[in-house]
Amino acid sequence: MNRISKDIEDIERLEEIVEEVAHHGFNILIKKLDLESHLHFHYRVMSSDVNGPEEFRELLEELGTVFIKLGQILAERPDLVPENYRRELEKLEYDVEKIDYSRIEEIIEEEIGLEKFDSIDEEPLASASIAQVHRAKYNGEDVVLKVRKPGIKEVVERDLDILEKCADYGGKHIGKMKSMSVLKFVKEFSGWTRQELDFEREAENAKLFKENTADDEKIKVPEVYGEVSTKKVLTLEYVEGVKCTDLEKLEELDIDTEEIAATAVRAGMKQSIRDGFYHADPHPSNFLITEEGELVYLDFGMMGSISQDQSRKLGLMLLYLIRENSSDIVDVMEDLGTVSSEYNRAGVEQVVEQKTRVLSNSSLKQVSVTKEMFDLFVKASENGLQMPSSLTLMGKSLVTTEGIGLTICPDFRITEEYEETAEDLLKQQNSPEDIAKDFSIDLIKNKDLIAKLPSKINRVLKTEQKQPVKVIQEDNSNDHIMPAALLIGATVLFYQVLPAEQMAIIGGVELLAAAYLLR
Repeated sequence: MNRISKDIEDIERLEEIVEEVAHHGFNILIKKLDLESHLHFHYRVMSSDVNGPEEFRELLEELGTVFIKLGQILAERPDLVPENYRRELEKLEYDVEKIDYSRIEEIIEEEIGLEKFDSIDEEPLASASIAQVHRAKYNGEDVVLKVRKPGIKEVVERDLDILEKCADYGGKHIGKMKSMSVLKFVKEFSGWTRQELDFEREAENAKLFKENTADDEKIKVPEVYGEVSTKKVLTLEYVEGVKCTDLEKLEELDIDTEEIAATAVRAGMKQSIRDGFYHADPHPSNFLITEEGELVYLDFGMMGSISQDQSRKLGLMLLYLIRENSSDIVDVMEDLGTVSSEYNRAGVEQVVEQKTRVLSNSSLKQVSVTKEMFDLFVKASENGLQMPSSLTLMGKSLVTTEGIGLTICPDFRITEEYEETAEDLLKQQNSPEDIAKDFSIDLIKNKDLIAKLPSKINRVLKTEQKQPVKVIQEDNSNDHIMPAALLIGATVLFYQVLPAEQMAIIGGVELLAAAYLLR
């Protein structure tokens, strides 16, 4: 028994998975993971030639919920999956039978109490792998109940455990899996999947997302009814709308499609550049459009987040890409990503040049800015510059959101919207007030050093007064001009935005330091 087998609790499920993998002709994977002891003899003597993308998709469908979700995420990671496999994985769909209402009713009764609701429709609106959705009435309001299916948590945890153990083994013993950071990816995937099981977490996601989008009257996020929501049941406002892909019905509504497209692009940009908290599962079925022309977001189980610094750099990268600033793009990518020992900057620069040429020589209908940026992430990984998974997933999210906008309004001038929105958001993020606050925090962190600076400068000046004057031939007169100028500039900036008592301290220290640098 190998190490994977020793660490896995449900050996019977492991053997089911191994047999299914062999049945679809992927014996080579079993050999690499040293799991052949779990195969029946006739599978061991079969050819280990790997079958193609279609068989791989069918394998994931046979293995169920966790593996289907894994395939759907891999379909969004061309940096990890060959293009022919990625295209096939995009076809993955759940063939999910609905759960009998009596079992759903038991969960609602146990978690909340059936008496809390005026009525509940027995026929589900939808049935997915993790949950089933029913329409209901609560205090006279139309709501939807998202109910976690019985036993699904145990099934998901069991399969995630096996996936994680296999990825851990492969990352240590299979060079290709290690170089592709497969274990890191699987752990991130496990985290997202576990979040989807917790409806209290999803409720918090929906509330935060609603707060973040409150400044856009064209974005609609359903209200959460927290008093009748638990880990297993989520109660949300029911919103009537049309699927964004139903162009015939959209035409009947006679809404401004260009405005909807602009809203979709603007929303995606705000999530990525301003909020750092984005909808990570933006397929068309998770959007509706109301008669009032609002874009409705649905399903907040899978959300992504990036740091403020990453958000800012992503915005800069998008602007640089639009404006064809190639060298700046590479610099930002190096700041964002992880450089391996095989990193080839010249190769990345070449790809960036190609992308900027594509953007400059193509019409707006022919090219997608975010697709080019997303493809740039993929090409960078091939040259030893691995971008964070969170950014790659965000890139896919932006591409999908953009695609929804262009489906609704094919003639929409999307590049102009990107450039204008990115500029506005970056200006908001880098206002003088914010810069002053960041600088003030830095000063507080280094208060001991700053407090001693005037006396240190004074000692240096006294020491230098005692030293004989030396004539120095080389001209180093410009060495300290730039730092001094920056300090004086910062003083002027802070004068505009800080209270007088703070300004007196900070300004005095900065001017003393500038005077010393210019001595």
